[in-house]
Amino acid sequence: MSESILSLRVKEIRNEASDSKTFVFESMDGARIDYKAGQFLTFLIQMHGHEVRRSYSMSSAPGTDLNPAITVKRVPNGEISRFWIDHVKVGDTFDALPPSGRFVLDEAGENPRDLILIGAGSGITPLFSLLKQTLKTSETDHVTLIYASRNSSNTLFWDEIETWQKHYPERLSVIHIHSQPADDWNGIRGRINNTRLEQLINKSLRFDRADARFFICGPFDLMRSTEITLHFMGFSNAQIRKENFVITSPPPPPPDSFSHKILLHFRKQMHHLLVPAHTTVLDAALAEGIHLPYSCKGGRCASCAGICKNGKIHMSVNEVLTDRDLKDGWILTCSAYVDSDDVIIEIP
Repeated sequence: MSESILSLRVKEIRNEASDSKTFVFESMDGARIDYKAGQFLTFLIQMHGHEVRRSYSMSSAPGTDLNPAITVKRVPNGEISRFWIDHVKVGDTFDALPPSGRFVLDEAGENPRDLILIGAGSGITPLFSLLKQTLKTSETDHVTLIYASRNSSNTLFWDEIETWQKHYPERLSVIHIHSQPADDWNGIRGRINNTRLEQLINKSLRFDRADARFFICGPFDLMRSTEITLHFMGFSNAQIRKENFVITSPPPPPPDSFSHKILLHFRKQMHHLLVPAHTTVLDAALAEGIHLPYSCKGGRCASCAGICKNGKIHMSVNEVLTDRDLKDGWILTCSAYVDSDDVIIEIP
């Protein structure tokens, strides 16, 4: 069994701020690539004779941009980012997994709502996609972008964000925070901290607090402090979405020392899979030649998500599934360990 693979061609490359580039893709078979704002593409890159998987959030938005696009920023000592920035050219082809990710907008209700996007550095990438999608598809929702960067020259999409703000002056508020600003910078200086963030959010809210939605993407410390601040302010987990670009070291597996047999439903086939002790469902499947989809293997992207229909599993890491997802049975196979012999898992 194999994953669904997209064959993509680089159609256009645009230089961005701060040693970054945007890569626009087209499908090699001419088919439309369906995706949601805030999702990512996982590229299967051949490097030194073996496959390396890297996920990149799309900076494009469906209905606004004709083709999907990613924006890559050079990372110090980052071999893959250096490959993109220095070597990829128009016409190059790539294999990629279909768009994935749960950093997306939920369906709007009857009431107008606040959409507050909080990010730093390259974390703006999926936030910019969400910004464009919301302003294009909703007539009432208000968007506030709180974006931290070093200075204007290091701010991704500076001109584009300014253009969107001019087009939607009543529905888009942009707050730039610069940690190393130029002398003539008249905006906020310093970094995002809890007190400042609480003040900015309170000033930004226009509608019922219960309808507000928050999307956070950036360095781990920023995301953690932002989430703590939002909880302190009384906002629930259901109102908060996070997108992690950095994978932390996974915790040790649970102490269960028994192997378990499970049923795995994937691509219209039922597999009887033996999952050894201290082995995730994903690793057990891959070892048996069942090529389940995956990307980060760190519990943060949901490329490997499935539904546990029966039995008990334990996830060592979950940075993406919401309480509602968990209640509906969703799991991350990359961090799921089996705790019983009656487990049935379905991979959509």
